[in-house]
Amino acid sequence: MDRTRNYLLIFAGNLVAAYYIFEEGTFAKPLMFATFMLLLIMTIDYMKSRTKYTLE
Repeated sequence: MDRTRNYLLIFAGNLVAAYYIFEEGTFAKPLMFATFMLLLIMTIDYMKSRTKYTLE
């Protein structure tokens, strides 16, 4: 549940930031950008969690 909340906050933050970056007045590009960024972050988190990093 904690990861889901964090992902939701990341998505909302990316959506707001992308809305101000793309100055078109539509939600298509910001929504697509926020979705792709969320998928990228989720993929990186998954890859990091399935491999155990050690200092050896």
